[in-house]
Amino acid sequence: MRMVRGAVFGLAFAAGAVDALSFLALGEVFTANMTGNVVLLGLALGSGRMAHLVGSGVAFAGFCAGLGAGFVLAGRVARGAAVVLVVEVLVLAGVAAGWAAQVPRLGLVAGSAVAMGLQSAVTRWAGGSGLSTTYVTGTVTGLAGQVVSMWGGGRDGGDGVVRPLGVVVALAAGAGLAALSLRLYEPAAPLIPPVAVTAAGWWGRVSVRR
Repeated sequence: MRMVRGAVFGLAFAAGAVDALSFLALGEVFTANMTGNVVLLGLALGSGRMAHLVGSGVAFAGFCAGLGAGFVLAGRVARGAAVVLVVEVLVLAGVAAGWAAQVPRLGLVAGSAVAMGLQSAVTRWAGGSGLSTTYVTGTVTGLAGQVVSMWGGGRDGGDGVVRPLGVVVALAAGAGLAALSLRLYEPAAPLIPPVAVTAAGWWGRVSVRR
């Protein structure tokens, strides 16, 4: 199974928005990018900043829980990938509702991290081991390799460049829109991730039908 480009880009956009929201408004933690979050966890341990330590720890635990649930659902339930995306949308919608109700930050961090764990699981399960929508270190590395290969006369271009480049751009765009929304109209900011994931799921379903 292979995710279509539009779905991948939509999920990356959602992840960028989630990380921007969690870092700027939920205590400077990452709930999608676990590489950055593990670094923050180490910094918190080294500096003795307990608030950051708890936040990063909750994000890490929530992400792992989402990963586990996502892989189980994707592999054992009929139309597993679609089911995981539906659950992710519901969790993100719950986070948005909690944001409006002023739920404690740690609850929002946990919910966001679970949602991103679900997304990472379904992306890996449906998109292949070389695809991620929540972090881009490996994606950028692969993109650089593809570009160098093309310059050297290789023929592996096209989707090999467009997909990783699109993921990087979508991730940055999602973060930028979320940050702008926080500054201009905060109530709309937490709605961006569930809308983006819904659009990604719809795009993937339409593309499959075609």
